[in-house]
Amino acid sequence: MARLEFDGLDSLMTDLDSLAHLPDRVVEDMLNAEADVLVPAQRAEISSRWRGKYSEGISAKSVKKSKMKTTKDGRAVHIYPQGTRKRGKKRVRNAEIAFINEYGAPKRGIAPRPAIAAANAKAEPAAVDAGERVFNAYLDSKNL
Repeated sequence: MARLEFDGLDSLMTDLDSLAHLPDRVVEDMLNAEADVLVPAQRAEISSRWRGKYSEGISAKSVKKSKMKTTKDGRAVHIYPQGTRKRGKKRVRNAEIAFINEYGAPKRGIAPRPAIAAANAKAEPAAVDAGERVFNAYLDSKNL
């Protein structure tokens, strides 16, 4: 009569259970790796698309990633033009200027120039690869 034996099934079950609950550190490392790809992509696209006689390149230089945040859906890193600049007598957030450039302002005669969306679409495969490398390193550390 044949006999079937399993060796190491308990450790495999434990390893698979740990995959179902990724440590925050791994999630944060994946998000940061992806953000590190998207930030320069957005800066480059903004520099090439948002040109004009009033352009000083401030929007592109101001694109940065935020600190890790905890949201209702989990962890997040936001990438956007940060800081402010002086416009006339008041200060304006760089994110507001980026919004107008990205989506336009028809009443003011400003056409949309979607540089951020275009950069994200172009850099998506590279960003996913960066996050995947972090995840695969975690899997390797678990011998999976």
